[in-house]
Formats: sequence, C-alpha cells, structure tokens
Amino acid sequence: MNIFEESLNVLKSKMQLRKLFQDMHVEDLESIIKRVEAIHQEKVDESEANEEEVQRKRDDIAAVISLMSEKGLSMDDIAGAATEEKPHKGKGKQRQRYKFEYENGEGSRVQWEGATTGRIPADFNEYLTRSGKNRKDCIVSIL
Repeated sequence: MNIFEESLNVLKSKMQLRKLFQDMHVEDLESIIKRVEAIHQEKVDESEANEEEVQRKRDDIAAVISLMSEKGLSMDDIAGAATEEKPHKGKGKQRQRYKFEYENGEGSRVQWEGATTGRIPADFNEYLTRSGKNRKDCIVSIL
C-alpha cells in the first residue's frame, strides 16, 4: 500500500482522524478545515460546470435534431454527405496519353504508349536524337 492509499484510509476513519489530530491546537484544526472546505467547494463548482456543459450539449443536440426534422433531413443524409468522395489532391488532371510510332536501331517500326513528358524508352530517345524530331512529331493517335 502506498502513502496516498494510507493517507486516504486515515482520512476516511473518524477514529484515526481523532488520533491524528489529538495533539493539535484548535486554531490549526480550523485552518485545515477551511482548506478542506475550499477544496470541497472547488470540486462542487467543477461538478456543476460539467453538468451545465452536458446540459448545454443536450440542448444543442435537441435543437439540431429539431432543425433537421424541419428540413426533412435524417442522420443517413448527414452520413452520406460525410462519405462523399473528396477531391483528389495531387497534380490535378491526368496526363494525356498518346500512341507514338518510331523506328528503332534495327530499322523496324515500334509503337509505344506514353505522354509528351516524362521518361521514354532508350531506343525512342535514340530515334529522336538521330532524326532531330521531338516527341509530338511521332504521335500516331490520342488514347
């Protein structure tokens, strides 16, 4: 048992309190009583404030429910609105994709799907440097 539990047991027992305070002067005892009463009043005030807050929330909930019923809304409507898909945070729109056609180093025609930006196959890059063209010149179709 720790010191706090022991102290609490002493404070709960009238006999042990008498024993504890038997050698104490009346003025000292009155001072302790005033401090305990002040702590008690703080606890009472805190409890009342909590009860008032709970009651205020209950009143607010009742007002919201009343307003919802006036507007013809239900909790399912609210839940449905909360689960709506949020806009995707990112680059915004998707890149436009194209089908490119180019000639590889062996002389055969190759088709590749991709965008006008970003990485490209090494043989397509070789074709662009060899021919002096840019990517847009090799677009066959839009996907």
